[in-house]
Amino acid sequence: MHSDPECPGPSPPQQPPDDPLARARSIHRACEAFEAAWRAGPRPEIADSLENATPDERDELFRELLALEIELRREDGESPTQPEYAARFPDQAQAIEAIFAESDSTLSTGSEAARGPGCRATVTPTISTGSAGPCPPASAEPLVVGEYELIEEIARGGMGVVHRARHRGLKRMVALKMILSGAMATYEERQRFLREAELAANLDHPSIVPIYEVGEYEDRPYFSMKLVDGGSLSRQVGQFADDPRAAARLVSILARAIHYAHGRGFLHLDLKPSNVLLDTQCRPYLTDFGLARRAGADSSLSISGAILGTPSYMAPEQATGSRARLGPATDVYGLGAILYELLAGRPPFRSPTVMETVVQVLERDPAPPRSIRPGIPRELDSICLKCLEKAPRDRYPTAAALADELDGYLQGDGTEAAGMLSRLRRWNRREPELVARLAGLAIIALLTQYNYLFRSREPDFTIHYLIQSVLAFWAAASLVFQALLRRGWPPDRVRGLWSALDIVCLTFELKLLGRVETTLLAAYPLLIAASGLWWRVRLVWLTTAMAMLGYLFLFLDASLEWHAGRLSWKPTASLQYENIFLAALLLTGYVVVRQVKRFLALGRYYENRSDP
Repeated sequence: MHSDPECPGPSPPQQPPDDPLARARSIHRACEAFEAAWRAGPRPEIADSLENATPDERDELFRELLALEIELRREDGESPTQPEYAARFPDQAQAIEAIFAESDSTLSTGSEAARGPGCRATVTPTISTGSAGPCPPASAEPLVVGEYELIEEIARGGMGVVHRARHRGLKRMVALKMILSGAMATYEERQRFLREAELAANLDHPSIVPIYEVGEYEDRPYFSMKLVDGGSLSRQVGQFADDPRAAARLVSILARAIHYAHGRGFLHLDLKPSNVLLDTQCRPYLTDFGLARRAGADSSLSISGAILGTPSYMAPEQATGSRARLGPATDVYGLGAILYELLAGRPPFRSPTVMETVVQVLERDPAPPRSIRPGIPRELDSICLKCLEKAPRDRYPTAAALADELDGYLQGDGTEAAGMLSRLRRWNRREPELVARLAGLAIIALLTQYNYLFRSREPDFTIHYLIQSVLAFWAAASLVFQALLRRGWPPDRVRGLWSALDIVCLTFELKLLGRVETTLLAAYPLLIAASGLWWRVRLVWLTTAMAMLGYLFLFLDASLEWHAGRLSWKPTASLQYENIFLAALLLTGYVVVRQVKRFLALGRYYENRSDP
């Protein structure tokens, strides 16, 4: 039994200053985040970690991440090759050749063997209050905890460290979990640790890892449980990529186990692939009740449980800390997140920072698994998305109801998860930028048509046709940009081009109307504010600069004319205080940037906190 470190994804490297020491620390942090994400699953991409790196550190960071990934893959029994990486990174052929030469040389000297059996590279947990100590040398005597002989560390999480151990009297292999901070643990930490053992010990179900014994050794609490040798589900997600029926069967079994726990009055509140173990026959076992609580309980020990967890798999009511709304539907959401990752190969939500992920959990709907892997059956896609509805009342009311629906799918029965209104609602939450643009452009097109037919005194068909054509092009371009984002194109570049096109289309529309002093100018600050929803400071400034240039173009076009072979001011120009409007656009961008920076600072603060 084990619990992997909680890590929603590799965090982008911080922008390092010119100080070489600061740059080295930044690269070290990026490598630690990459390794933690790799061990938590699914595997991160090197390109994602490089995306926000500065040019000064990108090459060095690439070499460090490449060497790290090669080592991690070899630990997992794989044999990475130089041609494989040369195809992935054609611009880094020389660096790849050097790294492989160095790593092959290291292997030939036997340095890996010096680490000792069972010793793996240390992973910094997401939330850590101490250290379990280094892995002992191969020649050291085995550590003994009471009646248990510790063999090797197999997992480490926010609160505990898990060892493969042998009960000396019963000659039985078990998993032994000890509190991570040891004798330095606070009273609250000890109580939470013992509460996890108590909750799990009260659950007797074939798909829940059983607790054998709870004890204390040298003022350090521990408990022993069944050893499940197959590893965590997070390391085997890829095996379900081409077998959605197997994914449905697995989640159905977990749903029955969760329903049993709900019947005993317990909520798990931390369902994710790393908290599901598989035995050698691929039977799933639910584990890690570190955040669990009794339904309806209001213990101070569960305050952190309402906020902690893994954001990528956390239900909206849990992400907001609304303990009163936690219930069986919260765990149904977690089961849906597991099913989503088995089907799509990635969690429902994962962003560079915790705060961005939480905002997506609260406001967005995930992309349908079928849009990522088209071979997924539509019925299973609908079941998964119903589990991930924002409002608990819109999900399956119980885990048993979810299991029944999955069993019905496996037996070929129809499902009730799909519906036109629910699909439209999910689309609106999943792609609000696209929906807002299409809806806004449709409304403008309808009003333009109405004004042309009923309110224009001297309608000009040519101008009207051009305006409607620009609106149609604007809508089509928005669809293209959203499709590029779905296909994994660099998001910052796509969004930058999208915002620039918005400004260009708006400016051209105003140019066709021949009006500068019009209420339609309010669209400029509106587009600046909308760019802030992507939480990128550079994007806001880009949109602000484009808006100011667009308005300046309109102003000059309305105020200047060619006369006698030279430019001159139009005597009939009636524009007033154009400088005030330009200043207002700049101020709008400044305010939005300040809000975005505040949001990102809060995100970094909560990501780097070391206390639960």
